[in-house]
Amino acid sequence: MANRALPLALAVAALAVEGCGYVKLLRPKALKQLSPEMVALVNELPEFDDPNKAIVGRLFVHGGLSHAKLGDDGVFRDAIAVPENEYIWRPAIIVMKKPGVLELDVSNEDNVHHIALLPSETERQVLDLPVHSRGRARVAFAQPGLYFFGCPISNHAGRGMLGLVIVKGDVPPAARLDRPKQRRP
Repeated sequence: MANRALPLALAVAALAVEGCGYVKLLRPKALKQLSPEMVALVNELPEFDDPNKAIVGRLFVHGGLSHAKLGDDGVFRDAIAVPENEYIWRPAIIVMKKPGVLELDVSNEDNVHHIALLPSETERQVLDLPVHSRGRARVAFAQPGLYFFGCPISNHAGRGMLGLVIVKGDVPPAARLDRPKQRRP
């Protein structure tokens, strides 16, 4: 009797697991796609609503995701680059675990002049990036949210030079929206 119960239990368990969507991730083809960068993005996405999730997902495809490191001085730091002939920021998404100051080290490895137009609490920062140059900018974010940056030259943003700073943290009660969840097409 015990010999028959084990195969039956295994069959029931296999059927239960087969219905789970995560089993598909165990296929060799899917496992090759799960780079540490992709796993980092998948771990970030559940916190966003559907429209923002779609935007973040599209930007990630272009340039990846990075988590800014908090220094001993209380300033977050990260580096982004414009790879040669790609018209993207790498990484395209920078995550801060809380509001604060972000110092970005930006390098232009491209053969084309670019500008980083960065949002900030006080006023936008403009970082001029001639061919094969590097610069630094400090921007401040006092509230959690999604803050977009890009290159305003010609149609560079339209070609993919858009980026996003995700500032995590609790939204103050006065800033929360009191509305029902909206249906999306």
